[in-house]
Order: sequence, then structure tokens, then C-alpha cells
Amino acid sequence: MRHLRARPVAEPEEAERQQRRSEVLEKLARAVVARRLEAPAVLFLELNRPLGFLFSQAAFFARPFLSFFLPVRDVEAAAEALDSREAMEHLLDRIQELSAERPG
Repeated sequence: MRHLRARPVAEPEEAERQQRRSEVLEKLARAVVARRLEAPAVLFLELNRPLGFLFSQAAFFARPFLSFFLPVRDVEAAAEALDSREAMEHLLDRIQELSAERPG
């Protein structure tokens, strides 16, 4: 889908987006583990993996409404992560790592 972008993305901008996406995924993974929702989160992510593109488009569509609760850059980073299989794998792996590190 990256070849369908309206404009090419510059390298520094892409690096910044990757960094922002990693930060958002880390926040999300830590929030899931802190609330002890690892099993439901992993199940939800695994079951809805094929629908990632649709979820990302819905997040882009809802961006004006979500901006009341979250920074716009976080919403964009999360939407891009939903569209990326690598990002979803990273999120799942990070949830499992943090869950294993948690005492008791």
C-alpha cells in the first residue's frame, strides 16, 4: 500500500515517523500489561490482524474526533501501525516480553 501514497516520504520524515510509531506501540504495550489485559489484547490483535488496513483507515477517518483525547501525531502513528504487519508483530512481541518481566 505504500506505493499508493500521494506524495513520497522523505528519509528524515520517515525516521521520525518510525520513532513516533515505536513510542506509541511501547506506550500501548505498557498500558495493556499494567492493566493485566495481555490475553484479551493478544486475542483481539490476532483475530483482527487481517482487518488492520480497515482499522487504520477508520482511525484516519476518526482523527478529528480522536484529537480531543489524544495528540494528533499519536493517532496518526497508531493508524500507521495498524496498517503495518511488522508493527503488529512488534506490539505482540513487546506485550509478551513485558508480561514475562512482570513479577508475580
